[in-house]
Amino acid sequence: MPSFHDRKARWSQWEFWPALFFNIPVFGIWLWFGLRSRNLLFFTRANPAIETGGLFGESKISILQLLPEHVYPKTIFLAAGERQLDFIQRLIQDHQIQYPIMVKPNIGERGFLAKKCKDEFTLFDHLNQRPDVDFLLQAYVDFPEEYSVLYSRLPDAGEGRISSLCAKSFLSVTGNGHNTIQELMHQHARSRFQIKRLLIEEPELLAEIPATGEVRLLEPIGNHCRGTAFLDACHLISPQLTRIFDQISLQTKGLFYGRFDLRCKSIDSLSLGQDFAILEYNGVAAEPAHIYHPGRSIWNAYRDIHTHLNIVYRIAKVQKSKGVPTESFISLIHQGRKWWRHKNT
Repeated sequence: MPSFHDRKARWSQWEFWPALFFNIPVFGIWLWFGLRSRNLLFFTRANPAIETGGLFGESKISILQLLPEHVYPKTIFLAAGERQLDFIQRLIQDHQIQYPIMVKPNIGERGFLAKKCKDEFTLFDHLNQRPDVDFLLQAYVDFPEEYSVLYSRLPDAGEGRISSLCAKSFLSVTGNGHNTIQELMHQHARSRFQIKRLLIEEPELLAEIPATGEVRLLEPIGNHCRGTAFLDACHLISPQLTRIFDQISLQTKGLFYGRFDLRCKSIDSLSLGQDFAILEYNGVAAEPAHIYHPGRSIWNAYRDIHTHLNIVYRIAKVQKSKGVPTESFISLIHQGRKWWRHKNT
């Protein structure tokens, strides 16, 4: 059971609130724009190339294949049931992918079932835990910086807009030569919330004692629910950076609003279109990730979410004038059931 201090920290800092609780006002904002659109599923028009516009249940491999091939790392689709050792080894060799390999479910969110696998043993152990799931095997991108770029473009427009830029600071601790990693993690709420998970996944790591001044990376996956700090980097948005995503967007059909999660050598190299790789793309459910900057006002967060849903509304309005239909409620319910079964089986 969480301690009093953990419960106090979780509820006094809204960025740690349960997603369902935080999103109650967001539901009201969505309802407002739905009523203005005279269609509660208006958002599905924003990205007609993907299921539900990217609300939930979308196929990651299908989205990646919509993007220019050179902007994302080598990625293998591994269907459920395909767990033969020789077959997977041959796939990896044919695609010339080296370890470590990033593994993630084809349908997933918030780091669900994602893992960095350092060798074949780790890979096959992880895959065999869920033989019923379609996975992606992706070449690990070791660029040092990770960002989330929320980009949108009105249909038929030649230029778009970056409305959110979030820099990610991965979960880590700094050693003092005396305390174990677990003891160091107890000193801060962000890392303390991850102890239970890491005791299951990396118990040997938590028992180690790092040297004085040694920084130990605890989580290589940049998800907020895995302890990564999301930092507001909107001041780094520039016309040069926007042009890079204009170029990507204009080569991509049917995607007009979403967040690119990527790694790069630096923001300067990204602005030049060099030394970067897009890890995945999230559609209309993508939040402007900079809102989770530590200490940021929750009212500013809801204001920014309203601003971004207004962008989706404007895109959907243009799409409606072009005759683009929304998805049906039956289709949405079917997709929702499939996503729920996948997540909770």
